[in-house]
Amino acid sequence: MRPSRLVRPVLLVCLSALVGCGDGGAGGGAGTGGNAGTNGASGTGGGASGTAGDAGSSGAAGTSGAAGTGGTTGSGGRAGAAGSGVAGTGGRGGTGGGAAGAGGRGGTSAGGGGGRGGTSGSGTGGSAGGTTGRGGAGGSAGGTSGRGGTGGGAGGTSGANPTCKRGIAANTAPGAAFYPAVRWWYNWGLSRTGGNTGIEFVPMVWGSSSVNGTIPSGSKYLLGFNEPNFHAQSNLTPLAAATAWPTLTANAGRAGVPIVVGPGLNFCGPATDCNGTSPYQYLKDFMAACTNCQIDHIAVHWYDNFASLRAYIESNASLEGWVQFGKPIWLTEFSLGGSATAAQQEAFMREAIPYLESQPNVFRYSWFSADPIPNAKLINSDGTPTALGQVYISLPGNCP
Repeated sequence: MRPSRLVRPVLLVCLSALVGCGDGGAGGGAGTGGNAGTNGASGTGGGASGTAGDAGSSGAAGTSGAAGTGGTTGSGGRAGAAGSGVAGTGGRGGTGGGAAGAGGRGGTSAGGGGGRGGTSGSGTGGSAGGTTGRGGAGGSAGGTSGRGGTGGGAGGTSGANPTCKRGIAANTAPGAAFYPAVRWWYNWGLSRTGGNTGIEFVPMVWGSSSVNGTIPSGSKYLLGFNEPNFHAQSNLTPLAAATAWPTLTANAGRAGVPIVVGPGLNFCGPATDCNGTSPYQYLKDFMAACTNCQIDHIAVHWYDNFASLRAYIESNASLEGWVQFGKPIWLTEFSLGGSATAAQQEAFMREAIPYLESQPNVFRYSWFSADPIPNAKLINSDGTPTALGQVYISLPGNCP
């Protein structure tokens, strides 16, 4: 349930973040007794261009290490022993958002033929393009020059977001009519309060009193503490929340829950009623105190107009933005405040949903459908949709 909380004034819409570009490759140094390496062609999709190949020496290069999941890059092949220099192949890009792998390096043994430049890394599921292969290292006198590294790896496709984002925060379980537009819901507790309609239930550890509660088997996600910066909610300082968090994640691990979502936060005020007024600062303090803790995603709440919602997530002159933390964002409570009319709630919904569906940093979102905001309710007491619930169902989404 949501008590009164600080409402931010209308804010300016933020500027979009800029994407950095790759650096150019350095010029190729001439091999001893051979021709200079050619420049690596630049990688597509933002990969940095390859450095020029120096003169190669003998020795077969090792193959690159494959990148781990989560987007770490593959390292280039290591130089081998004496022999004809063959380039190492490029590292594979990490799945789910990693940069593409670095190119292989040529052989290093003196006196041999020039090593070929490493091939480019191919970024599968990575956000950045692969770095280019480096040319063979220079041989001793008489060695032929190595060919320059080939072009940079193709830019990885962006990290895959779930296609089904839309959910509901409510004490009443959504009925069958909400499916398939709505694919998940939660009720601020560990157990569902309604029948199974095929809509995923996501459990929440509301506060420290339920940190040892039973997590439903088969849960894919676990939501963390509810507004711990509010005295009227779970009421935990960043240090207290960090102290209890390892128990929460240990229980999640025993229950087989792979992803834990950080505390759900919002601006709080007045300061005398809060464990800090800024949700951004609270999360920074919590993460600093909770070293080596599992915090896979983050959760946020918002009750103001669309312009401020967008700035709240992305940043503007007044708001830091949640994208700064580099984690998938769950908007687990949102609507206009309690004074908004039903027509104003609908207008806000029609503006916000297309943005949330298209915003790549937003992993999931759930409309607040509970007291004390009666004009925001989506669900009747029997689980059927209200008029606003029908609008929520009808708006286009990316869920198949």
